Amino acid sequence: MQLIIHQKITDYAKWRAAFDADHEARAQSGLSTLQIWMDDDSTEHVFFLLEVNDKAKAQAWISRSDALHSDDGNTVLNSSAYFVNTK
Repeated sequence: MQLIIHQKITDYAKWRAAFDADHEARAQSGLSTLQIWMDDDSTEHVFFLLEVNDKAKAQAWISRSDALHSDDGNTVLNSSAYFVNTK
């Protein structure tokens, strides 16, 4: 199972530094980063794909991340997350 997340952000460099600093928390939540993409026409949209090993822990990580703006360096304006499977 994978997790696709879209975030509208204010500053990619600050967002990326916060994302990289959160590596251990993602790993403890059973998540590993597969890909990160930026919108080709805008610096305000980032998408990332995570491998999910434990959906409950991943959901807890999403809830924590949504609640704690310090986790993203106060750069995320809004976020959407979708658990997906290859069919």
